[in-house]
Amino acid sequence: MVNMSRLTWRISGFIEILRIHNLLVSAMATFLGFEAVYVSVGSKVLPNFTTLILPIIIVVLIAAGGYVINDYYDAEIDSVNKPFRPIPSGRVSRAEALTLSLMLIFLGVMLSYYVGVVSLTYAVFNAALLILYSKRLKREGVIGNLVISMASANSIIFGGLALSETYSDLMLTTYTLIPAIYAFIFTLMREIVKGIEDVAGDMRMGVKTLAITKGVKYSSKVSLLLMISIALFSPYPYLLGIYGITYLVLVLITDALLIYSIIRLARTTEELEIIKTSSTLRSYTKIAMLIGIISFLADLIVKSL
Repeated sequence: MVNMSRLTWRISGFIEILRIHNLLVSAMATFLGFEAVYVSVGSKVLPNFTTLILPIIIVVLIAAGGYVINDYYDAEIDSVNKPFRPIPSGRVSRAEALTLSLMLIFLGVMLSYYVGVVSLTYAVFNAALLILYSKRLKREGVIGNLVISMASANSIIFGGLALSETYSDLMLTTYTLIPAIYAFIFTLMREIVKGIEDVAGDMRMGVKTLAITKGVKYSSKVSLLLMISIALFSPYPYLLGIYGITYLVLVLITDALLIYSIIRLARTTEELEIIKTSSTLRSYTKIAMLIGIISFLADLIVKSL
């Protein structure tokens, strides 16, 4: 019974370190990119394994490897900020995390060869970016925030790239840019909010987040500006006629969550309260981002029916 309990405890660590819920979002983002191009070409061909399923598998594998290697390099920081995480809690060793991450990334990159040369190059670039981010750039503050935001947007772009490469027209990938830009700004905002939440552990480990280099209050103002920018930007795809009423109805839910977060954060002035509020708002903004992705995807699915 004791051994079974320990096995369950260990398995829970591996499940947690993979961040399954985030991988589902990555899969959804990749599907969104595919749909953006698929709808743009008039749905002339049926989706197949190479243009739809394989890109999703590739993105999920590389993203999973990125999450695991991030925990590998963050073991010391997490021992302060989040001691319950798989590595600090002892459920997964650092050696196991490194081996698992490299296997996942390698498999993802190898599979991208079967999509096309451009997709392979793009996969290698993103895999290298995730490793570099976890090893070094994450501790460089805003640069790290920009890199991980780019990686988030790249999942959407990659979803459209496979189909574009099949058509031998890479310009079709531009149809993924609106949701990709949306994801980029949203992720950047969430990374800054996360930096506020983790300021104590990051300061101890010498991580140069915006909250540390410019202060918690300054970071709060920047995150507020980004939230407002997202809320103001969201109606434009509908007003320009690119996305329809399905998008508009769903994205208004995202905007409602953002407006709530804006009010909560704007009313908070003391540093300790800002840190506590950021911890709460991180969950709200995560839900808001998910609904934002769904709003684009649902509208495209309706159009493709």
